[in-house]
Amino acid sequence: MIANRYNEILNFVEPYLLGNPKVFDNYSLNVFGKEFNSDSLMSCLSTKNYEFFKLVHKLDSLTFGHQGMGMDKWVFFDCSAMPAGIFGFAIPRKLVPDKLLRIFEVPDDYQGLVPITMYMAIPTSDRGRWFGHNLSSLSKFLDQDVRGIGLLTKAFACQVFQIEWCYGATQWGSPALEIHTQLSDMKLKASYLPAHTHQNSLCYVSDYSLENLERALNGERRVNEDYDFLIESADLVAQKDLQEKIEAGSEFSICARPIHRDEKIFYPIKKLS
Repeated sequence: MIANRYNEILNFVEPYLLGNPKVFDNYSLNVFGKEFNSDSLMSCLSTKNYEFFKLVHKLDSLTFGHQGMGMDKWVFFDCSAMPAGIFGFAIPRKLVPDKLLRIFEVPDDYQGLVPITMYMAIPTSDRGRWFGHNLSSLSKFLDQDVRGIGLLTKAFACQVFQIEWCYGATQWGSPALEIHTQLSDMKLKASYLPAHTHQNSLCYVSDYSLENLERALNGERRVNEDYDFLIESADLVAQKDLQEKIEAGSEFSICARPIHRDEKIFYPIKKLS
């Protein structure tokens, strides 16, 4: 069902959920043959889980703090942990390299799980669609080869939360687009967002059905030569022009993985209507 390299990662990590225990009953806790351990279902309301909460918060700041998009603790709690929960993969402290323990500032007396990835999404009132707003990974700090764990994290989270359609926002040129486009086409709701912290952001909605997730995890790079034009990641003029077309009623999608040419990144765009 999924490529061997993803099963190898699953043998190394433990899935976790940090959030309001009341909502855990609504989720799938056995995904792709991997079950949650009882100690990996953590209440954000319990003080005993505060050290883990701090580590997850640190994971966010290490990933997005330098971009000016790190979240305060209250945002973490109010907008993710309580309404939906935070999903990710973690490893036991004994498997965490010393360098990462220092970066995380893990207390000497803490012997619990250490998060290495996370995904956050918030349910919306739009026909059950969600909005994904954080995908983080510290895989580069691990001794173990876990390439693809970011893709695995988002695919897993979509199944755990039972997300099929999901909005998202990210920046043109972001490495996260490699993951998003491997999972599914990205129908563009906006190609230019001056209201965002970074105006070269796009907003999209994607179909994360089980069929698409399984196809994304089969080990083959997702490609599509049937596109209408390319947009370069740094071409703000083209992104603004596409935004004008979207606001005029046309529909477009990013229909495959990014194309890398001469140190530039291009995105294949399909006109839908």
